[in-house]
Amino acid sequence: LDDLQWCDDSALTVIEGILCDAIGSSCLFFVGSYRSNEVQDSHAIFPLIDSLSSSGVPTTKLGLKGLNPKDLNTMISDAMFVFPRICEPLSDIVFQKTKGNPFFVL
Repeated sequence: LDDLQWCDDSALTVIEGILCDAIGSSCLFFVGSYRSNEVQDSHAIFPLIDSLSSSGVPTTKLGLKGLNPKDLNTMISDAMFVFPRICEPLSDIVFQKTKGNPFFVL
């Protein structure tokens, strides 16, 4: 489920009810994502994460960062089938405009 930062309290309550159900959710794999730069510390997603952990639901949290200029250049050179040194000026412009955010790069 993408963009959990936009869920209201009732939607997160439904998700919590499904995932914390010890009988029904034992065969359920849930992936949820949210944009950390769009949530405050008071957002309802954090109590949900705490509730899942305290209920014994295994959770893993991954933080994704933007691409660094070298990796971005590698990605662009691979996509364009050219040597990295040839597409470096383009990669520099793309990095300046996107700050390495893969969502905007693609």
